[in-house]
Amino acid sequence: MTTTLTAKPAAGLAQPNASDATRETSIRVVAAGKYLRRGKQKFYVKGFSYGPFAPNQAGESLPEPEQVARDFAQIRELGANTVRVYFPPPVWFLDEALKQDLMVFIDVPWEKHRCFLDDWYAMERARDTIRKTARELGGHPAVLAISVVNEFPVDAVRYQGRRRVEKFVEELLTIAKNEAPECLVTFVNYPTTEFLEVQGCDFTCFNVYVHDEIKFGRYLDRLQHLAGDKPLVLGEYGIDSSREGKEEQAEILIRHLKRVYRHGLSGSVVFAYTDDWFTGGHQITDWFFGVTHSDRSEKPAAKALREIWKAVPDCIYDPHELPRVSVVVCSYNGSRTLEGCLESLMKLEYPDYEVIVVNDGSTDSTGEIAQRFPRVRYFEQVNKGLSVARNKGAELATGEIVAYTDDDCVIDEHWLHYLVLGMKDQAVEAIGGPNITPDSDGWPARCAAASPGNPSHVMLDDHYAEHIPGCNMAFRRDILLGLGGFDAQYRVAGDDVDMCWRLLDAGYKIGYASGAMVWHHRRASVKAYAKQQKGYGRSESMVQFKHPQRFGYGYSRWKGVIYGDGAVGLPLTAQRIYHGHFGSGLFQVIYRHNNYSSSWMLMSLEWHLIAIFVLGLAVLYWPLAFASLGMWACTIGLAVRSAVNAPLPRNAPRWCRPLVAYLYFMQPIWRGWTRLTHRLRNKTHPEIEALNHEAETKPISSKILDLYWDSSSEKGREVLLPEIVRKAEESNWAGDFDDAWAEWDLKLVGDDWHAITIRVATEELGWPRRFTRARCSAQTTLFQRALNFAIIVWCLMAVVTGQLWALALGVLAAIYAVVRITQSRKRCLTAASRLVAWASMDCGLSKPVSEPTAQTTSETASSTGTPVQPKTESSSIA
Repeated sequence: MTTTLTAKPAAGLAQPNASDATRETSIRVVAAGKYLRRGKQKFYVKGFSYGPFAPNQAGESLPEPEQVARDFAQIRELGANTVRVYFPPPVWFLDEALKQDLMVFIDVPWEKHRCFLDDWYAMERARDTIRKTARELGGHPAVLAISVVNEFPVDAVRYQGRRRVEKFVEELLTIAKNEAPECLVTFVNYPTTEFLEVQGCDFTCFNVYVHDEIKFGRYLDRLQHLAGDKPLVLGEYGIDSSREGKEEQAEILIRHLKRVYRHGLSGSVVFAYTDDWFTGGHQITDWFFGVTHSDRSEKPAAKALREIWKAVPDCIYDPHELPRVSVVVCSYNGSRTLEGCLESLMKLEYPDYEVIVVNDGSTDSTGEIAQRFPRVRYFEQVNKGLSVARNKGAELATGEIVAYTDDDCVIDEHWLHYLVLGMKDQAVEAIGGPNITPDSDGWPARCAAASPGNPSHVMLDDHYAEHIPGCNMAFRRDILLGLGGFDAQYRVAGDDVDMCWRLLDAGYKIGYASGAMVWHHRRASVKAYAKQQKGYGRSESMVQFKHPQRFGYGYSRWKGVIYGDGAVGLPLTAQRIYHGHFGSGLFQVIYRHNNYSSSWMLMSLEWHLIAIFVLGLAVLYWPLAFASLGMWACTIGLAVRSAVNAPLPRNAPRWCRPLVAYLYFMQPIWRGWTRLTHRLRNKTHPEIEALNHEAETKPISSKILDLYWDSSSEKGREVLLPEIVRKAEESNWAGDFDDAWAEWDLKLVGDDWHAITIRVATEELGWPRRFTRARCSAQTTLFQRALNFAIIVWCLMAVVTGQLWALALGVLAAIYAVVRITQSRKRCLTAASRLVAWASMDCGLSKPVSEPTAQTTSETASSTGTPVQPKTESSSIA
């Protein structure tokens, strides 16, 4: 029986009663993952910029207190909950905001427009101003946040140096946080200095003025990736009603606001509340960005904002565009976290969804916990692995979309909204979202989260993904089942990577919804983290057998950029930045890359094995020991550098960064050793039994065999190659069947020593006679080349040092290698030729024959009028 869960009212997102104002506002707003929250409820910033105004009687750049009270009442009635001011306001201003249930976002002005880093006194004045503001106002319950900077002039940043400016801003953020620990702090950036990457903000804030709705939405997606796991708030955007028209101002603001919430932001500040604006010592009279006139009479934009703000977040969608969704949770002995996961799923604010729990043969209380929830559909099976459980969930699903999460995740209440809307907006067949470490996790778990190897999304650009992790992904059910579901061989991990690559290979697209957030508990101890990485290594080896074209030197070759906290320490080379001519670009964009080769080389298991080999050579020549130690010193240095850059919070214990350095050092060893040993144990071609009509092969060399077919059925390589692929897949023979850049047609996995490439050509000998050639070639593997190189180096070192025992040992190793290589080559070529012959018979090619004689070829060509030169033996096999 299918149980339908209906949406619950978005309690707390509606406007609170005036009588509750003080109580509600006294609860401080905090950053929680991708959103701001007040208590247990989301807090969407719905703000107006306010002022500055002509000085009042007290000399403050504000209206008189009575006018401020009237303005706040109107602002509150329009549905706003925040005002942004560009200077520290007096306490009476904050008290009035608290009285009317408004939050205040404070900018702290200082000499940021100057080259302040060249003036020690300017820097001290900035520190003192931030410290004084945070100390005197940061503790007030009406203060939402303090911004230590609002927009640096780009030329000043370029002159002083990007890194120096970033460090100074981070220092100011630390000062503000130390003085007001409960107050949010941030730095307000804008597109011209997008390249500034400042650590220590509680949320990311950008001022953006882009009128085009589509471009605006795309840039919001970009900013979400810059924000990472932090909330994103728009600090300013607005429309000049004198230039665009009042009606157009209203329409553009509404479209932009819907984009803000639909793209997963935590709110925005509209510039401005009123046309009354005083700056630079005089009243401004040639712009009209306010939604009210200078006398506070409303423009059409005010009415539009009132309607949309009071409907947040329901304003972002039409209920008719939300199809039924089936949420699948697969669990194996997940009783420790399953209850929290299901409780969060029961609170989803989505109109039509079901929850399916597949118990994959758990031996703990997983089944009992799942059955406590009457609205959960429960299915239990014997332990068959994660992929089979996920496939069972898809089969049981009644929704148009199947969404997956793990039993150790806690789900945001609007998770499904953002997945479904993102899937529609991006026109994709699959979509994922961020998985974030809960603040409640212990410090070992948070250190593991800052280390490499955690579930991460890989982005091809700001909108489309190459990979989405299994803890937060959704698919169109018909597409998922049409591709055969998840591969059952992946019992623990790797199924999400395999499915993503299969989707891409089939021509589908994978999207990413930054607002579709889940909290994902990390491994709570070093032992558990090591076990996880070993499991990932085994699964990665299995994925390589199936997708060898996506691997290089044993490691996956991602086309996109890896995101997540653990990716912070990976790149050694700086990101590229577009500045524009003379640094004049309005959007000075960061172009991220996936150039991790340098860090991979210094951290990889192979690097350690080389270091051990060099240390072994020190037996023959002792100074080489220093080279080995130097190699390990490079690895340790990179691990320490990565730990220093790890995004750990300010209050992290001192032992956290050394632990992260240790995990950076050990993770490639744990994962790489399991991956390498599993691959060496299992890397072998299947045994293809001899056929009734054994293929007639022609040895071209010890590494090459040719097969020939003389066909009068008009068939050739166009039918043979697809049939070889089908036979290989039927035999579970892994290979690369789709590399459009390769000089061969197919590549098959052989064993540790060889891989096999296949090339096919069809000669036209006078229609319909065609002659087809297939060439199977054995290629050396990286393992064989590395072993051969090591033996040669060892023998040369033994000769140079005159140590006969070492030379004898090297000769014995060489003899062993030659025997194994010869045997491997023969086995691989025989199996490949049998596979090709099997495919040729089933696709309708005639019986294999020897290649045609020059006389036969000439006669055939003469009958068709085609001149053919007689072939020599050498030319016929070239």
